[in-house]
Amino acid sequence: MDKLYSMIEDWKVIVSTKSGGGKAAQDWPKIAALLDAKNIKYSAVFTERRYHAMDLASKAIAEGYRKIVCVGGDGAVHEALNGVCSQKEVPSDEVTLAIIPVGSGNDWARLHNIPRDYAKDVEIIAAENTVYQDVALVNSVFKGHSYKRYMINIGGLGFDANVCHHFDRLKLKGKATERQYYNCVVKGFLGYSNRRFKVIADGEVIYEGDVFSVALGIGKYSGGGMLQTPAAVYDDGLTDVTVIKRMPKLKILVHLKKLFKGNIYNIREVIHTKAKVLVIQAWPASRVEVDGEYSGESPILVETIPHAIKAIRNNLT
Repeated sequence: MDKLYSMIEDWKVIVSTKSGGGKAAQDWPKIAALLDAKNIKYSAVFTERRYHAMDLASKAIAEGYRKIVCVGGDGAVHEALNGVCSQKEVPSDEVTLAIIPVGSGNDWARLHNIPRDYAKDVEIIAAENTVYQDVALVNSVFKGHSYKRYMINIGGLGFDANVCHHFDRLKLKGKATERQYYNCVVKGFLGYSNRRFKVIADGEVIYEGDVFSVALGIGKYSGGGMLQTPAAVYDDGLTDVTVIKRMPKLKILVHLKKLFKGNIYNIREVIHTKAKVLVIQAWPASRVEVDGEYSGESPILVETIPHAIKAIRNNLT
């Protein structure tokens, strides 16, 4: 049958059973009842292991689905995105992604004004207001081999990636709560040492020297509302990069509030730019995180893919 006529208009709902410490699976009956009350047609599947959402999203597209809802957090959306972008059935920009946020950070949901309110989330999905969003392809090194991950929100190296590495280990144990995330922030902060980086944006070296952290952003928010890339625009065809140079830890603590207020660029040790292509090296090698998921080590190559996906955005008053 021609693929044009085999498209399914229903939503494929991917329930991330580990998200929010198991809250996504626990609250699914309430969410399903709300979807049913709005007469939203859907078919639900449940993750059984890590990265399963990637396989489920890819399989859904092969079955004819073009609209996917993730019930979960940023990790679930990240996995679903990678399933969408790695499949060869259709161009990724023909697929719509939505989220019902049940995670610990929910930063991609925050980017598109999606609240933590199931009833409102279902109304937003029913309205089907979509926008095209950029995606970044991050090439790194994992256990000595080339590793690729598509990024829908924010990634990073240095301190930020160190925190995600610690939190990642807790996810494997089913202990990924908001409180545990902030414990990882403290642990990562106390144990992290600056290292030398070289950051190249569209062929130009913008910084070479000691670095505390580097953030890469298609979106603005990370870590439950921090604004490491406050000037990022999700559909401008560019990836934002924020470099925090070496700073005394006491000074970092003094400026911490600026991470939540969006004025991080006012700090003298912070460099910001935008680029289509980024190359970042570190000595010694730095851990890399993509959408809060540990994704190998540096060096990395980041390539922006303009308007790679359709996203459900809240336009309701």
